[in-house]
Amino acid sequence: MDFDSFLTSLGTSFIIFVVLMCLFAWLSSKPGNTVVYYPNRILKGLDPWEGGSRTRNPFTWIKEAMSSSEQDVINMSGLDTAVYFVFMSTVLGIFALSGIILLPALLPVAATDDSIQAAGKNTTSIGTFNDLDKLSMGNITAKSSRLWAFLVATYWVSFVTYFLLWRGYKHVSELRADALMSPEVRPQQFAVLVRDLPDLPKGQSRKEQVDSYFKAIYPDTFYRSMVVTNNKEANKIYEELEGYKKKLARAEAVYAESKSAGKPEGTRPTIKTGFLGLLGKRVDAIEYYNEKIKEIIPKLEAEQKITLKEKQLGAALVFFTSRVAAASAAQSLHAQLVDTWTVSDAPESRELIWNNLNIKFFQRQIRHFFCFYPRLRGFLQ
Repeated sequence: MDFDSFLTSLGTSFIIFVVLMCLFAWLSSKPGNTVVYYPNRILKGLDPWEGGSRTRNPFTWIKEAMSSSEQDVINMSGLDTAVYFVFMSTVLGIFALSGIILLPALLPVAATDDSIQAAGKNTTSIGTFNDLDKLSMGNITAKSSRLWAFLVATYWVSFVTYFLLWRGYKHVSELRADALMSPEVRPQQFAVLVRDLPDLPKGQSRKEQVDSYFKAIYPDTFYRSMVVTNNKEANKIYEELEGYKKKLARAEAVYAESKSAGKPEGTRPTIKTGFLGLLGKRVDAIEYYNEKIKEIIPKLEAEQKITLKEKQLGAALVFFTSRVAAASAAQSLHAQLVDTWTVSDAPESRELIWNNLNIKFFQRQIRHFFCFYPRLRGFLQ
């Protein structure tokens, strides 16, 4: 890329940035979009604009973000958001400390050499290099002592990266410790996540197995358990039932509106039972929906019984009457084998991926290896 192309790309990106910021300012000022742009403020019961103008400066959010304390972020969006900001600031710190120190030092070292100029005299290299290449390490002559500057720069970047990551990890550990010791009560602090449940004893359900096991260990503090269950089929039938109930309510509302002084009997709505309501026999909508509801309710009840009996998975959430008991249970071994009765802290409900809770212990270890090994290898390289 030559210098003119670089300036063109920079200008194009700036124009796109300005257009997007103006679009953001316009859309965020619409009352109907407050749930999109200010969901946390609405959930907290706060005014989305804090009494300010709806046509606010599109850069105001930058000032608000910079002036917000870490505790404000935790109170508004939770601990995970604060942790995300810690690592984001760590990455920005790595770039800033590396750039501020190295760019003023390395650019003159590279720009004052003449390796590219000498290579440009070669007929096979004419037109290959441009002015930006003269600012890179490629402009350093082979075996030149200037290469030591780039070697030192590599060690400097490594030192800055390790130090800032260590400081960020330490800070995150302190944040999580403060959250655990906070007097504020959170539901997940009374629960633990139990995975890798062993095979069911004969004559016992999964819930009876979990309840009896933890009642024996924690007789005074055990409260109840909730076994993870595959409700896919039951949920499908339930959604179908709710859909017909909504359609019935709408049909009854239409029928009620059709009644008047001149026509007290009204007009009962009708529908076609075929594809998308466009084909098939035309029937009375209210009667049709009532019949469908009566037909689906027994199916739902039967599926719920089957689900509770046959589709309970090998994981559960166990609740205690005190936070101390839950914390103690999460840090204790509950079986001789590491792949049985695995207990850990319960995350927030929105953080749970329910379909993954039934994955076995060794399968999880293999997945962790394949997730983290490529990252570690790339980092070390």
